[in-house]
Amino acid sequence: MAWRRLGGFLMMALLCVVASLPAAAANKDVIVRLGDSGRTTYQGANGDTVLEGGVKIEYGDTVITAQRAVVNMGAGKAHLTGGVTLVQGDVTLGSDAMDADLKKETAVLTGNVKLQKKEQQAEKDSSGKAKVSTIVMTCAYLDISTITQDFTATGPVSITVDKQKAQSAKATYSNAQKVLVLTGSVFIQGGDGETIKCDKASLHTDKEAIEAEGKGMEITFVIKD
Repeated sequence: MAWRRLGGFLMMALLCVVASLPAAAANKDVIVRLGDSGRTTYQGANGDTVLEGGVKIEYGDTVITAQRAVVNMGAGKAHLTGGVTLVQGDVTLGSDAMDADLKKETAVLTGNVKLQKKEQQAEKDSSGKAKVSTIVMTCAYLDISTITQDFTATGPVSITVDKQKAQSAKATYSNAQKVLVLTGSVFIQGGDGETIKCDKASLHTDKEAIEAEGKGMEITFVIKD
């Protein structure tokens, strides 16, 4: 088995990664697993450790998977490529590549980035339970904090929240406020066909509310017979 062949090197690498984390994250176990065909190249605490063959990194409530990872122990950073995914609670991210900073608990994703997030709504259903919406976003670049789940995405950015769709050049999300701020050639289409074109819009992700601003704003409504 690959785990037996890599045991000594991989354990040493794990110890170096844990040692590189800040005090706030020092109590988190970092677990690295490789597939049956996995292999590693370890170059010491100050060098890069290359992990290949189905890499899975777990720390706290975050799980990262990829085909290949290059980890710098001293810096506490990892570069992952090949079918990269990051799962944390109700958030799932996918991309071609990811640069993860284990000290700052941040990640930068590039190439075919896709985010999916479950968001509890303020509105309740007929049984009194809060409704849950699914946010789906695609972009070219995304910088996210795995502490707060706040993120900045650049694009083009495309967003779908239930029947609502939006496009912009940039999107910034505050998890505490449940607000997506869209800037740059913003276009929003509602579930009933209404549209808004503007320079900037704040899209509330936990309720149906939009705040738009900018010069030359254009709003189109559909009047049904």
